[in-house]
Amino acid sequence: MSYRCRVVAMTSVAVLDVGSSSLRASLVDEELKIVASHDAPLRLLREGAASVVFDPMEMLELAEQLLEQLCSSGKPDRLAITNQRASAIAFLRSRPEAIGVGISWEDLRTASQCLALSQAGASFAPNQSATKFSWLLEHYGAEHPDLMVGTIDTWLTYALTHGATLATDATNAAMTGLVDSSGRRWDPDKLELLGLTLDHLAPIVDVVFNRGDHLTKAGPVAVMVTIADQQASLAGQRSSAKVTLGTSAVADLDLDEDTPRFERRGQSGSFPIVTSAQAGRASFGLEAFWMNAGSAIAWLGRNGILEDPAESELIAAGAVRKAIPTVVPAHSGIGAPLWDFGGRCVIANLSAHSSRAELVHGFLLGISCSAADLIAALVSDSGQDLDLIGLDGKVATNPIVASALSALSPAPLTLSPTAEATTLGAARLALGLEKEALPAGQLVEPSDTHFMTEYYERYHKNLELAREAIPALSKVSF
Repeated sequence: MSYRCRVVAMTSVAVLDVGSSSLRASLVDEELKIVASHDAPLRLLREGAASVVFDPMEMLELAEQLLEQLCSSGKPDRLAITNQRASAIAFLRSRPEAIGVGISWEDLRTASQCLALSQAGASFAPNQSATKFSWLLEHYGAEHPDLMVGTIDTWLTYALTHGATLATDATNAAMTGLVDSSGRRWDPDKLELLGLTLDHLAPIVDVVFNRGDHLTKAGPVAVMVTIADQQASLAGQRSSAKVTLGTSAVADLDLDEDTPRFERRGQSGSFPIVTSAQAGRASFGLEAFWMNAGSAIAWLGRNGILEDPAESELIAAGAVRKAIPTVVPAHSGIGAPLWDFGGRCVIANLSAHSSRAELVHGFLLGISCSAADLIAALVSDSGQDLDLIGLDGKVATNPIVASALSALSPAPLTLSPTAEATTLGAARLALGLEKEALPAGQLVEPSDTHFMTEYYERYHKNLELAREAIPALSKVSF
């Protein structure tokens, strides 16, 4: 008797995750295991207090290099792209060539324009894409009549498919500030207000949609998914709510509703987002945002307080509790619930016994307090109690931050098995798997609840002191 061995082909997904200052390409198998990963830094150029830019062509080159490296571990069947939202890139419709600089979401050069628009009754935030698109067209449009503007997903999809597909998904489009209440169409009134037309923008499509092939040395790979990073992170958690602590702090809740809860912001500072889009339908939820998390720890590094941000846990572990200062990490402004772009960092309650360890510990607890406010905003504006909250992001792997947030949270926290839930979420969607296929996270044990409750009270008193440090920016609203 003879036996025939049947070879079962395994499906794998390459996930390209484009963050604020780095790119990472990961190979994920059909069991949602990351089997290979490569990353590279992306240079951010900062000039003064307002300008934060990058080179879109460098971004494309890094993406192509990382995907080629990944193919050495096995040819993926599909490609998913998840990206930082609201950055803006100008490129040519005739060929995949970027023009000028890419403007980062952190860039505040259009704050005065946002203020002027708000006084005219139109609300745009400087960290949305809308006014950045307008700036790019104003500076490069006359020289290039076929100029397009778009978010990172639009640019990379167009370039990686060599111009085969011009599209943006609904999760990214919704973060520009330029879509209507359906989440599926560009708003003509908003476009006209900023001097934009439909010809300047890519069509809005589903998250899962065949955008054409990216050609690698191993062969063509279909670009099947683009999704904004926070929505990908939400797709990578079993729970309907999550907090991501990366460069910034972001809390999201999937309501699975057909229309946004409100036009702009809820009373507690959250705002509506498109959490997913399929079969021509946009699904809405809520998001609450704080500008600084990992970037606040990086500030400690840039000023010589930490040699490496990774050592924050070790340094903070030696802190004397009574000497820990109260820190409001608002280096780039205050997010939910107050929303004050002119707010700035406060370090209060320093004593003669406060040293480097106490200062670092205070920053970690301040990040936890700002994240707790984001969760509270989601609960208040949704009117829903949360059963479970997923937690991910590099800063969330710091046990001081995670346990302090758990002590302040109204629901149990589960730490994602990987800090990169964005990768798992994008891969899951590309593979067509349900959330139950995701690995379960570990419950986070809360730290001393009594101490954190007292610290949280001090935090809120000092939050008021952080307001309106830069009055001109504080006038900007959205």
